[in-house]
Amino acid sequence: MYYMGIDGGGTKTRYVIANQEMDVLVDFESETIHIHQIGADELRNRLESHIKLACSKIDIQPTDLNFVFIGVPGYGESQADKEVIDDILAEVMQEIPYQVDNDGVVGWAAGCGCQPGINIVAGTGSIANGRNKEGLSLRCGGFGPNIGDDGSAHWIGLRVINEYTKQKDGRHEKTCLVDIIEEAYDITYLYEIVDIVFNRLKLSRPDIAKFSAIGAKAAQSGCIACQNLFHQAAHELALHIKTLAKQLNLTDSFAVSYSGGVFKSGDTILVPLANELQNLDCKIQAPLLEPCLGAVLLAYQLEGNNVTDELIQKLQAH
Repeated sequence: MYYMGIDGGGTKTRYVIANQEMDVLVDFESETIHIHQIGADELRNRLESHIKLACSKIDIQPTDLNFVFIGVPGYGESQADKEVIDDILAEVMQEIPYQVDNDGVVGWAAGCGCQPGINIVAGTGSIANGRNKEGLSLRCGGFGPNIGDDGSAHWIGLRVINEYTKQKDGRHEKTCLVDIIEEAYDITYLYEIVDIVFNRLKLSRPDIAKFSAIGAKAAQSGCIACQNLFHQAAHELALHIKTLAKQLNLTDSFAVSYSGGVFKSGDTILVPLANELQNLDCKIQAPLLEPCLGAVLLAYQLEGNNVTDELIQKLQAH
């Protein structure tokens, strides 16, 4: 019995094959499978060739796979793209049993060990995915920059920069934030932040998101304004979680796992998030597994198998 999990991301994709006992037999990394970055033809080529390559590493054929779960970045966000991806997968997989969903579902599977609960992602963007004991899966957020991504590193980063400008010209009281930013970017004159953001960084999402870590450093050094920004971010992330908990009717100390760069700030975000969720019967926890291992565990579960603590522990030891 062989199960494959494919964890597709914006920059890379992990392919994992495990057996019935969740012994990991194959684990390798390749390029992205995001259709917007590579196009339909290359998506087909990469999936077909890399699935074959993964199987060849243990001398099996793709048709020997009992079930495959494929997490595809951006899946379901455009109906037209979804139809193209579905057609490609039907062609590539043929008789192999499989299920495809947004890569956010992989985050849930890894974070909650395929058990009822919610995974909240706060990286460059933000999104929450959850599933209940009946198998209903829902997502909240994930609308992207400018119109969404509330509580994300990009969202925080923009507000950190804005707070810097207010402290720099005297609208707000100066705190350690000014010195931290100016040291990080070697700022020497009043309006240099404008040149940095628009000309050097060109409003790049990943680069703006890096200001979130600067804000966390300032918050931990006593900047009340930055502490408040992380409280606001926690409120936005909690709205995602509360919404899914209500829609999925989650109770009985359900798991809330978290992932993404914002959570590298530790208690700066986790303490206010816990305060926001204190009226929910939930348990906040770090992800149980790496995303790619969540994908292969979900493939195992989707074939009709029960996920046990022993299987999760075996994957954790990988």
